[in-house]
Amino acid sequence: MSKIKITIDRDKCIGTSNCEMVAPRVFGLDAERKAVVKNPHGADDATIMQAARECPTKAIILLNEETGEQLYP
Repeated sequence: MSKIKITIDRDKCIGTSNCEMVAPRVFGLDAERKAVVKNPHGADDATIMQAARECPTKAIILLNEETGEQLYP
């Protein structure tokens, strides 16, 4: 099970859906075309990290759930 906490900075999100293309079980777009977390455990940590890296505005913030350490960006 993933130990990553996923947060979306909705002010930075521009709705490219890159995250959804990489990890469709984790990310989706809402009615405002902003990224949302559908299932934080829908992919492995490496896939979630790749999805975050694909975001052109770095709107996806990843934290280590246990330590609080920011993993990305």
